[in-house]
Amino acid sequence: MRLLDHFGLVPIIEAASYAGTGVTSDSFKMSKAGHVAIVFNFGAITGHSTLIIYGGLTLAATTAALAYRYRLATGVFKATADADQYDAAVAVLSTGLTLTDTTFKNRTMVVDIDAAEMADANAYITCVISNTANPMLVSAVALLGIGRYKPALTNIV
Repeated sequence: MRLLDHFGLVPIIEAASYAGTGVTSDSFKMSKAGHVAIVFNFGAITGHSTLIIYGGLTLAATTAALAYRYRLATGVFKATADADQYDAAVAVLSTGLTLTDTTFKNRTMVVDIDAAEMADANAYITCVISNTANPMLVSAVALLGIGRYKPALTNIV
């Protein structure tokens, strides 16, 4: 299976230090996807920021906070053999998830949202991380798939 033949890959947060400034992701539209998995890679975190995921009818709209589920890598990068294993799914209310440094530092988190769970399945999604943590090293990509996404054509040489 070729990933890009089955999923739309959208970079939404550039890998950077957001040192006390917080971050608002690029928005992406769910009109061609039945599901999205957002993969967050966290580096150093000092302090506790909050991650809220919003749905809105326009780019960058933060109209309605969404409930979602996430799974967290059981280990930190390079330090343990189980950094590629994930805990059971955890439900998060629309009020958001507190990203504690002791839990999320140097780990990967995968957030799952189904389009059917949104008020308007054609809406845009925007992720917002509050400005508390300093430093806050993070990047994220969204994988759109399962259902309505039409795969891109792939050139075969």
